[in-house]
Amino acid sequence: MKNYRFVIDQSTSGTKLLVFKKGQLFKRYDKAHQQLFPQAGWVEHDPIEIWHNVDELLKQALREIKLQPEQVSSLSITNQRETVVAWDRVTGEPFYNAIVWQCNRSLKICEELINEGRSAFVQAKTGLTIDSYFSGTKIKWLYEEIPAIAEKSGSGELAIGTIDSWLVWNLTQQQMFVTEPSNACRTLLYNIHTHVWDEELMAIFGGAAADFPAIKGSSEIVGHYLGIPIQGIMADSQAALYGQGCLKPGEVKATLGTGCSIMMQVGENDTYHDQRILTTIAQRQGTKTHYALEGIIRSCADSIRWFEMQVTNLTDSNALCNQILKDDRQGDVYFLPGLQGLGAPFWNNEATGAFIGLKRTTSKLDMLGAILDSIMFQVKAVIDVLERVSGHTIQVIKVDGGVTRNRTLIQQLANLLQKEIIVNDIEELSALGAMLLTGQSLEQPVLAGQHVLPQDDPEISGKYQKWYQLVNTVAELT
Repeated sequence: MKNYRFVIDQSTSGTKLLVFKKGQLFKRYDKAHQQLFPQAGWVEHDPIEIWHNVDELLKQALREIKLQPEQVSSLSITNQRETVVAWDRVTGEPFYNAIVWQCNRSLKICEELINEGRSAFVQAKTGLTIDSYFSGTKIKWLYEEIPAIAEKSGSGELAIGTIDSWLVWNLTQQQMFVTEPSNACRTLLYNIHTHVWDEELMAIFGGAAADFPAIKGSSEIVGHYLGIPIQGIMADSQAALYGQGCLKPGEVKATLGTGCSIMMQVGENDTYHDQRILTTIAQRQGTKTHYALEGIIRSCADSIRWFEMQVTNLTDSNALCNQILKDDRQGDVYFLPGLQGLGAPFWNNEATGAFIGLKRTTSKLDMLGAILDSIMFQVKAVIDVLERVSGHTIQVIKVDGGVTRNRTLIQQLANLLQKEIIVNDIEELSALGAMLLTGQSLEQPVLAGQHVLPQDDPEISGKYQKWYQLVNTVAELT
């Protein structure tokens, strides 16, 4: 009996293999990979290490559960977005490390393209802004800086793809070079309206159509691993949208992790255009495409981790983060979260982080509290724009990610937004979303979560207004 389904969840920090039995999570396996920082602002992963981790976890699961491949009905993939790999299709070897979505090495390229007046043209085709966050400027950097890549372009021997493409290539013993729309649409090279690699975009960012993977439907079987059908591929944030059950236009989820993706389902409507917010593909099956509006926040839990690394005697930060928001703090300290520039709705790559309002009596806990405030405030800034752009009044926001363990923060976020928040009880929402694609159609998942209702809190609303003014002022000055 084919009672088992496997889902690879390949994220920024590591790889999870989720084993589902009769639709319920049965086993979870984890393996971290190295974070490489060759220069300030540069972030890389070793794609060989990532593939080896995936391969080892799959073999471990089959071995420990005593499964034969024929007992597994599908292998799905959800993956970190925008991270890009270039490899040789003849040897299978990468030309360079994977350049991670967090990497800022292409800032100069972004600046040059923006100064050339390319922004509106690119956004009209891709729904995205020209930013180092997305794959296109990383791809342009690879063509310009790695001679072997430029030499192989157009020959049929070069492969450039997001992490899903790299994994499928290896899972199928280097037979299938494919991707699907929720990943392709994050590259700045894919036209979200015509659903092809766009010649005019490739002329801007580099490359030839032969360098990029074939586009398959999100739920299409794209190959086999040991005879197991590889089916159900979706970028992680889009997968979480479906895992959260946000299937109707206007429904919203927020993943509060290293960064933060706030995403609104808008169905088949691809007509939204606003420089503050992204239009992206949620998933595509056959000729039907579902779109989403999205606000990207660069520094969410990442700001907390950065602060932990700087303060050597900060112990048990998880408990502190829950306690700090309950305590009275000394004065108004504000954190401007530009550690890697500012994402939506400000979109300023040059912005830097700063504490404002420090006094002689300010403690490290006051500073950590300001970081926690900045997470809530960034979410508020995006939600306000989503409502204005979409015309939908958001009633409920479904949240997931590690930051949601701080339930005091979630209560204060509900107070700030004046909206109900549902905190899901399971962590594997991206994996669940990808697995749902293996059916004939998307199914509404049955989820149980904690409902957090808003309370009156004028103080936090006032702090938000001051923080928003400060961020706008700093963004204008950089």
